[in-house]
Amino acid sequence: MNQDNVLGNLQKLLSESGFVDSLQLIGSFSSVPDGVLIMHNQYALIVGSCVDYSESKVAVALKSAQEKMHNFLREVLLDLENQKGLIVDGYLLLLLGEEPDKEAKEVIQELEQNTKVCRKHVLWLSGDGTKLERSQYVTVLSLPRPLGEARSAESSFSISNEAKKILMEYERQGNLDRLIDSIKGGALKNAD
Repeated sequence: MNQDNVLGNLQKLLSESGFVDSLQLIGSFSSVPDGVLIMHNQYALIVGSCVDYSESKVAVALKSAQEKMHNFLREVLLDLENQKGLIVDGYLLLLLGEEPDKEAKEVIQELEQNTKVCRKHVLWLSGDGTKLERSQYVTVLSLPRPLGEARSAESSFSISNEAKKILMEYERQGNLDRLIDSIKGGALKNAD
């Protein structure tokens, strides 16, 4: 498998979808493993990693890579929330150099149905090596650029007073866990 080619295809696809490199953002509080592509936009963080299956079956290598990268992504998402106050969707993209066999496809189905912590997808290079198969299943790649670029001055969207109170409390608390504790403790019941 040509790891540079696979990661290069992914980086191009992410850039075209409005994502930017996250190495500097993440590197300020976490160590990014070698050979991992990490990019973000306003609402999502994507971690892409090639699966090395040169010494084992693809299915076994996929499970191992998923566990390792899942733990990394969990830590990064928590750090982004706790240290930067950012809450974004997490996506883990595991990349193969070629189409997987039947056994691996069963593992892929199981892996992609597990949405604990983040969404997970397995992509592979097309037969001619020019594109990543199954990238259309990664929803944030098919979304248009962030709404900030196309937002009009007029909007009929408004949020309720209750929602405004919750947002203000979140800003005050600075952390989702503290907000939930505050709500459970009744802090918002008597707020005006």
